[in-house]
Amino acid sequence: MKKLNGFSSKKLKEKVSIGIIGIEPGCGVTHLAIALANYMQSGLGRKAALLELSGKHELKDMIQKEGDKNQNLLGVHYFTDICVGKIPEIMNSGYEVFILDLGADYAMAREEFLRCDYKIVSGSISPWKISIYEHFLNNVIVAENHESWEFLVLFANLSDKKNVQKRCGVRLINIPWIENPFYLKKEDLMFLQKIV
Repeated sequence: MKKLNGFSSKKLKEKVSIGIIGIEPGCGVTHLAIALANYMQSGLGRKAALLELSGKHELKDMIQKEGDKNQNLLGVHYFTDICVGKIPEIMNSGYEVFILDLGADYAMAREEFLRCDYKIVSGSISPWKISIYEHFLNNVIVAENHESWEFLVLFANLSDKKNVQKRCGVRLINIPWIENPFYLKKEDLMFLQKIV
């Protein structure tokens, strides 16, 4: 095992954070966050926590109804009603993987997103939404070090996808239909493995 200033590289990789941000509301950020958390927990055996930071509290009622008294559901812990100030405390807890559902307000979520080890952007390039995705990409390309980010797209036909990739100089990955993010199929696992 390689040592770096007295630390083993294995020790440095014990905790991982994955930030997911949407181009706009309704582009599958929460769905993808749940799928990734369940993939990490059940597929890879990593102790996973999902932090809902979109400000919408969409998961709160479901977790209170379906989860146990500690907000665990199928082995994943859900933090559904937290403020940004609680994030360091959560990140310093015993979980191995932290999935951050950052919603669709990049300006508001930028700091937390940039702190994440893996950064995922989700959006649609349906014909009436291409300009929104390209606008986001053009702003990010100018302002951020985005080379390691994953850019995902919903509802992309091959021609539109190729055109956006060429104009913006990024690789786009199609998000397949994940029927149930709590109970993943083999093809879901293959997709999730590809993006993290």
